[in-house]
Parts: sequence; C-alpha cells; structure tokens
Amino acid sequence: MPAGLLEVDGSIELKQFWPEGRSDADTTKVILNVGPNAIKFRKDSSSPFQPTHVFNNAKVKGRISTSPIKNGKITIRLQGIDATELHYQPSPLSPKEKSGVGAAKLAAYKGLVHFYRQLLGATSTKALHDFLTSTGKTVLDCRVVTQVDTPNEVFDTYGRLVGDIEATVNGQTVNLNQWLVEHGWAYPTFYSTMTNDEINTLLTLTKTARSKKTLVWKFLSKSIIGPFDFNLREPKIGDLSVLATAKGPAIFPKLYRRYTSWSARKKAQVTGQTFQAFLAAGSGGRPDICFELADFLTNGVHSAIPHNFADFVVGGKTIKFAPDSLVFKEAPSTLLGPDNKPISHF
Repeated sequence: MPAGLLEVDGSIELKQFWPEGRSDADTTKVILNVGPNAIKFRKDSSSPFQPTHVFNNAKVKGRISTSPIKNGKITIRLQGIDATELHYQPSPLSPKEKSGVGAAKLAAYKGLVHFYRQLLGATSTKALHDFLTSTGKTVLDCRVVTQVDTPNEVFDTYGRLVGDIEATVNGQTVNLNQWLVEHGWAYPTFYSTMTNDEINTLLTLTKTARSKKTLVWKFLSKSIIGPFDFNLREPKIGDLSVLATAKGPAIFPKLYRRYTSWSARKKAQVTGQTFQAFLAAGSGGRPDICFELADFLTNGVHSAIPHNFADFVVGGKTIKFAPDSLVFKEAPSTLLGPDNKPISHF
C-alpha cells in the first residue's frame, strides 16, 4: 500500500460538462487548471507536503505519448468509477486489420466511426452538471489526491492523472468519485493500482446505491448484451430533448466500449470474428486482464490469479459478472523527463 500522497490544487470550469460542453460524468475529460506550485507531494503521513515540479516538460509514454500538463491544464480520470458513455468512438483499425481488406469495406468502416452514446449517459452527466452548478459558480476550486510513492504511478496509459476530486459544494466538501457512485450516476470500476481501503469505501457506497435501485443499477443489463444501437449518437450541446428518451438498459461501460469497436467492424465486414473472440484478443492484441475481487483483496496484485476479461462473458452475449466483482489490471505507462529518461523520484 502506498505511503505517499500527491495533492493538486486547481479549479474546474463547469461549462465543460454537457449540456454546456462535451465532458461527461465519468470525468475522463475533466480539465484541471493548475498554478506553478499547485502540485505537492508528501512521502508519508508524518511528513509535510512539498511542491514538486517533476511533471513539468515530462511525457507519459503508454498507449499514446503525451504531455501530462498542457498549458497549465491536467486531464483527470476519476479513480474507481465509470459512468455510461456520452461519446465513445470505435477504435482505429490496426495495420493488421486493414491488411487484405478492400477499399469499399474500409470506407464502410470510416462511415461508421461516429461518437456513440449509451442510455443513461446524458442523464448522469446532466446530474453532475446540475449538482456542481447549484453553487451558482462557473468555476469551482478543487483538490485532487492520489496515493502514490513514485511519479510513475500518477498517470494512466493515456496520460490522465488518476485520483479523487474534492470540491466544496454548497458549504460541504464532496468527494466527486464517491458522490457519483453513492447517488447511482456511475458504476464502481476497480483497478489494480487502488488500495484495499479505496476499494472497500466504494463497495460500501455501492451497496447503498444498489439497495435503493438508483439509476445505473435499475437499468443495468445483468445477463444479456443486446444489439448495438447505431442511432444512439453523442447529443448536441444544449439539446436537452434527448433526456426524454435517455433511460433504458445499459451494459457495463468498459464492455460497451469493446462492443462499440467490434460492432462497427462487424457491420462494415472488416472482421469475421465473433464478439467473444474480439474481446478475448483485446485491443491491438492486448487483452483486458482482471482479477476476481475477493482474490485481489486477499492476495494482492502480485499473487491473485489473472483472468482475461472475456472469461466473464459467454458466447459474446451472456454477462457473468457484476460491475463491482472485478479488478482490472492498470495498463502500463512510463513517465519520461525532458532527457527522455524515466522519472523515478519526486
């Protein structure tokens, strides 16, 4: 368990959230404005926070290569949660997938590459937007925290800082990760970089949300993956009319993202794979690895038995897991300094 704590003081522009902007409730697009000494680290609870500048001019090399700080802004991935998608685009075809596929099929695939949404995505995002703007403010000061010991543990494979966001809303300090789960606007989604305490906190909130049959639990597709709806597209900014028909069955968001990419490939006839085979193979040949929750909590990431995510889906149609029953292995990334060497210390 990490002894260190990274803290970032910043602010969130609320107009970025739909229906004013494009950001959604799983907050992978939350942009945090930070000042020159806004990022601080302490090595343990008995040590004081000290400003750190190790991320300045650094790069995160993972599935993409990107700067973690751009023009004083950091993208945050809220740890431990996942909301239904408001805008997800099928993944690009790999060179291997393009090989031997005719121009007509490639064009057909290109014609299917849109931003799709799940039911509940607009509803959940609007709830977050309304909660934050109930303050009467357009910008909220906030604090982001993440338990880490080294700089390389801070960012995910897409260059997003993984942590919890705290903001003051109407006089109360609110952990937005926990608020979204507790009120049924997002599913708990655990990763191997989380501590047992962090997981157990969200599990407790999940029990409350599930017992009350809140939104995401009321409409969760628990056993069957239905046909993909190509007509469900990202709503336009300000188009509140979609809310009237935004509720209905939804599958676990990570599964939906994989299903979106496969469905477009299948419709364009660029693949002959079943969804089960596509899920097992993984994106770019990198399967999603996960652990069963009880095994992970008992034995930890190094001793728990790894599984392919596809092991918990049968025949590409039948779902054999609950959102809070798995812990996904975090995809690797490396933080590099201006000299292109790994950054190992704060």
